[in-house]
Amino acid sequence: MAIFKPINIPDLLGVSPLCSVSPEDIWNKMVTPQVKALLGDVISTKVSIKETTDGDFPGDEVYNHNGHKIDGHDIKKVRYPYLQVTLKTTYGAFIIKYEGLKFKAIAWFGDMRKPQIIFKVALRDRRHDGTPRTNDTALIDFPGYDNPINATPKFPGAPDDFRFVEASIYAFMPGSRIVEACGDMELDRFVAQPFNFVDKPDTFLRLFWTAWKSSRSPGQNGNPIPDVSKNVVAAFDEIALKAGYDYIDNGASHYHVARWTEANGYRYTSAEHKATMEQFAAGIKRVRAELKAKGIELTRPQESWLCVLQSLPEDKIPPEFNFHGPKWIQDNIGPVNLWMHKPLSPRALAYELQRPALTAKYEAEQAALREAAAKAAAEPAPAPVSTEGQPKQ
Repeated sequence: MAIFKPINIPDLLGVSPLCSVSPEDIWNKMVTPQVKALLGDVISTKVSIKETTDGDFPGDEVYNHNGHKIDGHDIKKVRYPYLQVTLKTTYGAFIIKYEGLKFKAIAWFGDMRKPQIIFKVALRDRRHDGTPRTNDTALIDFPGYDNPINATPKFPGAPDDFRFVEASIYAFMPGSRIVEACGDMELDRFVAQPFNFVDKPDTFLRLFWTAWKSSRSPGQNGNPIPDVSKNVVAAFDEIALKAGYDYIDNGASHYHVARWTEANGYRYTSAEHKATMEQFAAGIKRVRAELKAKGIELTRPQESWLCVLQSLPEDKIPPEFNFHGPKWIQDNIGPVNLWMHKPLSPRALAYELQRPALTAKYEAEQAALREAAAKAAAEPAPAPVSTEGQPKQ
């Protein structure tokens, strides 16, 4: 008689619990009152299955990062079809895209022939991170999760079946982009992604000093929607926990984002990254004290700009702002992410209580293994056995 081990077939095929999160829950729990006010009332709903990278309008496109060729040649077709729910509203639209490992929901404002993103939230199952399979989802904007450096974390002594989900958020007021305020597209692009200018230090510094005098943090080429940062974290936690995830993660793009995330219960996943963040904090503390002695107050946006500045060549960093060492971890160009995590489930919370002891035990075991290996390497090799004079076999 054959013995069949229990398996979860949908789970193994990549149909994650995120597929069970309803459009109603996303709209009611994740979309904040101010975003709803900007969108207006829901007028109509449309559900469709999409199979190509093309969207319904510019900006609505998806991706084929692995370059799969459907029918041997067509790279505009995605490997796995995805579901799209479109809510037409008075002043725009709210679109939710579902695929096996991810959903993302986007609020579009204005004329739908050329609308503006004002709000985007997403949750992504991390089970395949560190492998090419993670790029099979057409909803991934950043083609770097497949790099082994982004593999799902393995905590000492933790269960192998912990589930990790990544949260991401974007929200800016309509009409508030820098280019819309003053027509400066270069400054707009610099504030949105300053690391793209690191290889042009003189241009970087010219734009840096303009941004330094503003109230915009790096990444904020638009004004934030006030109630998003206050409400979205709890919504992420509730939905992720209900879907059965043990940890919720995020990749912090800038210093102010990391500190905001930390204030909401997240911790740095890598000990090396935590140490780097401590170096940044020390550098900021020194600069703040020096400026205060001159009667100048360092602002929160300027703290983040100081961290970005460290990515310039050493001789290009203004001496009074030079931290002499740390470089910002996540530049959104290379594959490295500043991963942070927060326990959600009861078993994750229970593990965190035991984690210091389990980590100490693991580190002691690893030290003993290294010592044994070093001892074996230092021992002289046994002398070869001579076969001279022995009869042939």
